[in-house]
Amino acid sequence: MAEAKNELEQQNDNPLDDRGTDNAAGLALLRRLRDTGFEANDEKFAVALGRPVDEVSAWMGGAEPPDDDVIMKARGIAKERGIEIE
Repeated sequence: MAEAKNELEQQNDNPLDDRGTDNAAGLALLRRLRDTGFEANDEKFAVALGRPVDEVSAWMGGAEPPDDDVIMKARGIAKERGIEIE
């Protein structure tokens, strides 16, 4: 699984949002929010995002790239909770 994570983190092809966030930066942003705001717990983070736990676990494990919607939602959650993620 570490190989998939490294490959995903190295992909910089298509930005996820208008800020130019790539897959690696998006994944790092999600990890910081999960670790800081949700006790590094995929289940708690999934509930807050309104996404299935399996999907969140796939992002965190590097098996799936995050999408633009979840990045925007994560930024909103971080702002509401006063958590610095960028």
